Amino acid sequence: MSRPLRTTIVMDNIPSDWIIGIDFNFFNSNSILRGIKLIGQGLHVVHWAQDSSSIRSGYYFNAQEGDVLVMYWDTANETMLIGDEVGEVNIKRHMESLSQYYPYMVGYPNGVSQWLRQVRHLKWNQVEYILPHGRIDSVVTSTDENNLLLKTLQSYSKNKNISNDPIVNSIIDQSDVELKFTLIDLSSQIRPNSSPEQKTKDSLDSSWFVRTLLVTGFNNNEDSLMGEFELAYVNMVIFANYSCSVQWLKIMKVMLNCKELVSERVSLFDKFVSQLYAMFEQFPEEYFTEFVDDSFLETNVGEFDFTVKELGLHALVRKVIDLKQLLSLRFGVVIQGLVEDDEDGPVIVDL
Repeated sequence: MSRPLRTTIVMDNIPSDWIIGIDFNFFNSNSILRGIKLIGQGLHVVHWAQDSSSIRSGYYFNAQEGDVLVMYWDTANETMLIGDEVGEVNIKRHMESLSQYYPYMVGYPNGVSQWLRQVRHLKWNQVEYILPHGRIDSVVTSTDENNLLLKTLQSYSKNKNISNDPIVNSIIDQSDVELKFTLIDLSSQIRPNSSPEQKTKDSLDSSWFVRTLLVTGFNNNEDSLMGEFELAYVNMVIFANYSCSVQWLKIMKVMLNCKELVSERVSLFDKFVSQLYAMFEQFPEEYFTEFVDDSFLETNVGEFDFTVKELGLHALVRKVIDLKQLLSLRFGVVIQGLVEDDEDGPVIVDL
């Protein structure tokens, strides 16, 4: 047959009863499943695990019209081969058999709008940079975490020769697999060589830190920051990846503790709160206590609530009220506001 519509994933030698998925959709494999068809254009992630308690692995790809992606489970080496890894001869064989496979493929499930809503700012070049080879799993760690672990080991072993230590060398040689997230060092939120007044200001307001982060980490591109925020979130939700949850929480913390920057970049914070609402609207309840602490939200969302009300940014005030109501209804997190979240609440005016 000619190349099928949209994008097609051919699956070969996948064991039965594995939990296979694409984006936020999960299903069990069986002996006749041959793949996934009719995948729309854009960013997607296909993923797999032996069962619900096993490490989940995945592969990001940028679907284009007519693409065919081949996946093969290498039983001998217990690894999933994808794309070119399968080999040109095998890919050609699968292409010639597409017409036989097609009836035994599942169509992309309904709910693509939920996926697109969570990756609306994420660009393919970001995925390529942060995830080497497009690979991700439940246990892969970030560059920052690996460097911290390496420093700890080197400090602990400073009187020993560890140049040939296999554990240390395995940490050093992680560049091909580690998550290359933007470094967000929460201990460096106060600008260097600052006056006492600046130190006090920076300890209460993350604006200087986020301004610097936007320039040095994201080339002053707001959507790049939003994209990394989204990638960390979807990897946390799909793969239960701890490192991704840490990056997601760090971005949330510094953004929600900005004050001065909020009035300067209202559109950025409007996008941020809208995305945060979308994330918590779809956040799996079983993961909430694992990755999010009630007090974290009470403190940080409460601080941002105070800020936008104090600045009189009415559209943002409304969005924060909606976010607080969602957190209360879904997760029982009650966040106190500066004033009552009600149109009849008291209004603060300057005399």
